[in-house]
Amino acid sequence: MRVNLDKNAANEQKWSLRAATYDDQRHDYFRFMQKQLISLAEIRPPVNFLDLGCGTGWAVCYVAQLASGNGHFVGVDISKGMIEKSRSNAKGLPNVQFQEASSEDLPLEADFFDTIICTNSFHHYSKPEAALGEARRVLKPGGRLYVLDVTADDFFIRRVDARVRAKEKEHVKFYGSGEYKAMFDNAGLKHIASRRLKIFYPLKVHIGEKAQ
Repeated sequence: MRVNLDKNAANEQKWSLRAATYDDQRHDYFRFMQKQLISLAEIRPPVNFLDLGCGTGWAVCYVAQLASGNGHFVGVDISKGMIEKSRSNAKGLPNVQFQEASSEDLPLEADFFDTIICTNSFHHYSKPEAALGEARRVLKPGGRLYVLDVTADDFFIRRVDARVRAKEKEHVKFYGSGEYKAMFDNAGLKHIASRRLKIFYPLKVHIGEKAQ
């Protein structure tokens, strides 16, 4: 339990400090990746959309505008600073909401969301299967989860993972595609695919679906 608390506290502190500058132009590559992921998810309004580890809320606002506000658009982040920035960014957008919470314990109703994304935050989760279980709980039957993250499918990335874990206390683990499939299965999500997102080695999208 102490390890989980320490990891969560480290992540809250790190990302709150970065909130003020996270929308700077130097992070545009991250927005491009999110656009690619959202395109893969084939958003069709009306849609109830959730972003886990939403950061400054860019993806939530982007989808809300794509859908012309037709649906509900929610972001969750453990960082108070990120949520404050998200709410500021979303001013004037209808049906957009942000909550400060852990992805491992979502204060959200069951069977509600059509689409959930999680971009480059899954490797920070102390209890990844708990987060997947929560995603399954709040998804509608037939809803899909898209996890985009560095994926340790080769020796080089596994070495990088070991180095990052030794250096950054908020980092938990980069998982391999096989590990994602097993975790999705254990959480009750049908594993649809693990696929490369265009040119972004070693990023992959891992797709899970809640049974109808």
